[in-house]
Amino acid sequence: MPSKWTFEIKPIKELLLRYGMGSGWIDAFAGKTSWAEFKNDLNQLNTNADYHLEAIDFLNLKQWDIKGAVFDPPYSLTQVSRSYNDIGLNFKSKENPTGGFPKVKTRISQLLKSGQICISFGWNSCGIGKKNNMEIIEILIVCHGGNRNDTIVTVERKI
Repeated sequence: MPSKWTFEIKPIKELLLRYGMGSGWIDAFAGKTSWAEFKNDLNQLNTNADYHLEAIDFLNLKQWDIKGAVFDPPYSLTQVSRSYNDIGLNFKSKENPTGGFPKVKTRISQLLKSGQICISFGWNSCGIGKKNNMEIIEILIVCHGGNRNDTIVTVERKI
């Protein structure tokens, strides 16, 4: 079944465990169920994140020394707007998410070292992308039934 908390979905949880998400990992859109060591989420109430900044500001906060990354932003403009409205903000992000958060993707790629993993979530398999020196090593499609969109999980390695 679908869940707002992506990492609680059984096949996704199993994939994250298999790739060792946890210590040394970074998550700029953490929500409440991320196991990453370095967590950020705009929502200060319904999250276990240590930071509450725009994703790009969090990633640029310092030169993070990471082992891996998770990219699980809101998947649509409606979700972005709802996320901001839920915490009493008007959407005025520093980056237009309709392009898939390109600055965030580029910064994640800059932080990763060769061979390190980024696991991306959405309704497409674009991930961080070839232009950011990433290669796809695995794709998981999670069907939620009915007329719900699948969740597509893209695992990439920095080259």
